[in-house]
Amino acid sequence: MLNLHEDTIQNTIQELSNVIRAEHIEKGNFLDLYAGRDTIKNISNIQSQVIFGRRGTGKTHLLKAYQELLVTGFSEDKKLPIYIDLRRLLPLIPTSNNDPALFGILIFKYIVQEIIDILVLNIKFILDINHFEFATGSTEAEKINWLANKLKALNYSFDGKEFKKIDEFKLNQEEINKLASSLSISQSPEFSVNGERQITDITETTRTLYMSFADISKDVSDIPEELDIKRVIVLLDEWSEIPLESQPFLAELLKRAFITSKYSFKIAAIPFRTRLGYSTESKFFGLEEGGDIFGFSLDNRLVYEVNRQPTRDFFNELLFKHVTSINLDIKDIYMDPNTKKATSGFINEFFATQALREILIASAGVPRDFMNLFINSYDKFLLNTSSSNKRIGVKHIRLATLDWYKADKKGRVDSSFHAKQFLEKVVNEIVLKKQKTHFLIAEKHANNQYLQEFIDLRVIHLRKSGYSHQDNKGVSYNVYSIDYGCYTSINITQSSLDSALLGDLNTIDNFRDIRRVSLEDSFFNEYLLQVGDAFNCTHCKKPIDVNHLVYKKRKLCNHCYEPVEEQAVLT
Repeated sequence: MLNLHEDTIQNTIQELSNVIRAEHIEKGNFLDLYAGRDTIKNISNIQSQVIFGRRGTGKTHLLKAYQELLVTGFSEDKKLPIYIDLRRLLPLIPTSNNDPALFGILIFKYIVQEIIDILVLNIKFILDINHFEFATGSTEAEKINWLANKLKALNYSFDGKEFKKIDEFKLNQEEINKLASSLSISQSPEFSVNGERQITDITETTRTLYMSFADISKDVSDIPEELDIKRVIVLLDEWSEIPLESQPFLAELLKRAFITSKYSFKIAAIPFRTRLGYSTESKFFGLEEGGDIFGFSLDNRLVYEVNRQPTRDFFNELLFKHVTSINLDIKDIYMDPNTKKATSGFINEFFATQALREILIASAGVPRDFMNLFINSYDKFLLNTSSSNKRIGVKHIRLATLDWYKADKKGRVDSSFHAKQFLEKVVNEIVLKKQKTHFLIAEKHANNQYLQEFIDLRVIHLRKSGYSHQDNKGVSYNVYSIDYGCYTSINITQSSLDSALLGDLNTIDNFRDIRRVSLEDSFFNEYLLQVGDAFNCTHCKKPIDVNHLVYKKRKLCNHCYEPVEEQAVLT
């Protein structure tokens, strides 16, 4: 049994913070640290996919691990991964630009530029040549010559040994206006070419080249086949950092440029902050889920209350991989010699039985939250126990949850007055009145913007969709839980929460205990009227949610669907 008080264990766990975020993991270690290899299998295909997940669910780590897997197998499979963090491209957009179509056009241009840059940078790897010279085989030399000629149009020169970027290619004013018009923009976006001549002779390489969208698409699409690449897998991370109103325009451009080529896109996105497209009267604009692109969700795959053993097994593997990446001695002791995986009892070395259950529920299936709670609860264990205590307890988990909430979530909650009011109302109703952490909400309220905001922040967790309520047959509900780290940040007296927080508050083993714990229409109607996001319908007299799509798009009541006049509401 591990002695959690030993210096070597303390040093190991202190170093864990260096590998919690994918951005901090050293290149070449993503696969070694990735838990749940079956998840990678779900995206190991040539389909374009959008990978949905809240913050901390492992989207970046998944893309990086998949990239590493493709690189390892490239010589046989000829699938080339290109990873692009879209946050790196955003600072390149002028801050004065507020046109969503133009923003999408510019991001598209930078994505294409990044694809070309990475292809050129890795040309030796792609062609499997050790010395980048014409002395290589005639086939390689022919391919290099072909690529050199092709890339002249994209502002690259070739000196016989290496490619050099002379300047960036750009879209000219006429092309931007044409694109904007084709994207059905009522007003063409303004774009300055800074007085430079619009160059049409692509042989000139001393000035910026201006190209058409069609030429860019064709030149980039031709490259994989000529270089014997079966598929280029473009991994677009942090999609949701792009302004929501610009996302459909970017998605439409990606579809037009690449949908029939040997390119596939794997897009990592946050559900509440993603809009890949929308239906118009004549067609679907953007990337249509289920047609052009397919969804895959990392959320709600690891719900302890629903899938106990798979959830426990996953976090057992996650903890083992991270701990043993730092301490190899532990790996020798706790690796199963037959499966080469962690023994099933590894996680029990750290947690008492009830504490393990507690952290698996508290982390709500989010790997980053689990690792942070583990590190913080271990710290509480060292500070609040004697050497006779062997494992982390429930109290340590709950204290760690409070600290993690304050560090990672509190600031965002406090920044939105109305959202904070919503959370306070939920906690009053569920925690104080009913002494529960889990509750039901009818599916028709699932898209409430405040509820979605807290799911995005991992303050309220969706635990199960499509659940029945024994007193309200025929209505489908979703099961949610409240992150009990949030209680200290809202306007409820601490004395009201102390006993519940560390003793009496009931988490659950299954959902049967909460079939009568629900938030109904009256709760939402009262709140929306309170904050000015609703007014009473003149027909059915029920509060109309002004954020509901049926009202926003068609000015219909979201209850009786009768037309209503637009009214000013409080802000």
